Amino acid sequence: MTALSKASKSSGKQIHTPAEAEIRAIFAHRNPRMPARVLTPLAKLVANFADVVAGLAVDQREKIPTSKTVLRTMLLRAARLGTEDSANEPRNAAMEPAVERHRGTGLGDLLSLEAGRERLAQYVHTRPVESWAGPVAGPGEIEKQLHVARSTLNEWHRRGAVIGLLRGERKHVYPLDQFVDARPLQGIGEVARIAPDERAAWLWLRQPHGRFAMRPPLDLLKAGQRDAVIQAAERDFV
Repeated sequence: MTALSKASKSSGKQIHTPAEAEIRAIFAHRNPRMPARVLTPLAKLVANFADVVAGLAVDQREKIPTSKTVLRTMLLRAARLGTEDSANEPRNAAMEPAVERHRGTGLGDLLSLEAGRERLAQYVHTRPVESWAGPVAGPGEIEKQLHVARSTLNEWHRRGAVIGLLRGERKHVYPLDQFVDARPLQGIGEVARIAPDERAAWLWLRQPHGRFAMRPPLDLLKAGQRDAVIQAAERDFV
C-alpha cells in the first residue's frame, strides 16, 4: 500500500477494508438511491459474512443452505438470539444449536520450502494489472510516451495528484487514462484521497456507475464534471 493509502478509520460507520469498499461500491452501483448510512454497515456485514464462510471447513460450508428462503429464516433466527443475549434473557435449551465435533487428519507431512512453493503455484494464478486497470506504464515509459520527467511524475504521485498501482512488491505503474495532454486529470487526486486506497479508487473510477446512467466516473471527469464525481465518491466511500 502506498503513502496515499488511507489509514483504517475508527468509526463503525466508515469503511475499514478494501473488500468492504469494493462491496459498498457494488451496492451503490446497483442501488444508486440507497443512503450512505445504509450502504456502509451493509457492506461490512456482507464482507464479514464472506470472511466467516471462507474460514469454515469444506464440510461445514456444504451444510450452509443456498436457498434464499431458508438462509433468510436462519439469519432472522440468529438475529433474534443475538438480541436475547444482549438483553441477558434466559435462552431455551431446545434452541441451542447442536455442537458438532470433528476430528481432523492432522497437519500431515512437513514440506520443504521448494515443495511448498511448487504446490502453492498450482493454486495461485497471477492476474496482470492491465486486466482490471486498463493500459498502464512505468515512469520510463511515461517519460517516453508523454514526455513527463520521472521527477515530475514522482512529485505528482507524492502530492496525490495521480494514482500509482503496485506491480510486484515495490514497483509502481500508472494508469494512462488518468492523463490528458500529459497532465493529471482534474479530480483524480480528490477521489484517491476519499477512497480507502489507490486500487479501490481506480476500480471505482472505471466501473459503470448507476448515478451516471451506467457511465464510469472517469468519463465524467474527462467531460469536466469533477464536482459530480467528487460528490458520488464521498457518498460511496465516506
